[in-house]
Amino acid sequence: MSNSKFQQAPHNIPGPIEVTNEVLDAISQPPMSHVAPAFVQMFRECMQMTRKVLYTANAVPFIIAGSGTLGWDQVACNLVEAGEHALVVSTGYFGDGLGTVYGLIVHASIV
Repeated sequence: MSNSKFQQAPHNIPGPIEVTNEVLDAISQPPMSHVAPAFVQMFRECMQMTRKVLYTANAVPFIIAGSGTLGWDQVACNLVEAGEHALVVSTGYFGDGLGTVYGLIVHASIV
């Protein structure tokens, strides 16, 4: 066992944030199976509410259970391939690295 102290790398996430008691209550509940009838109903309601927010009745929104980086990963890996040319619109740390992660030829990084 090493005698060196553990040093955690900084996290590049927003926070801290304040949440309502309803949110605290919801995240304190035990996990639910993704095939449980209650989850299926809750997911159906989430899809309906998301369609309402997006002003659509027929679109199929993607509800991603993960970080914003996961969302970017899903988009990028389905739209571009390594070596392709890209225009990257970046507002900070994660956007700056997007082209690098996917091996893109970035012509401009707009901030």
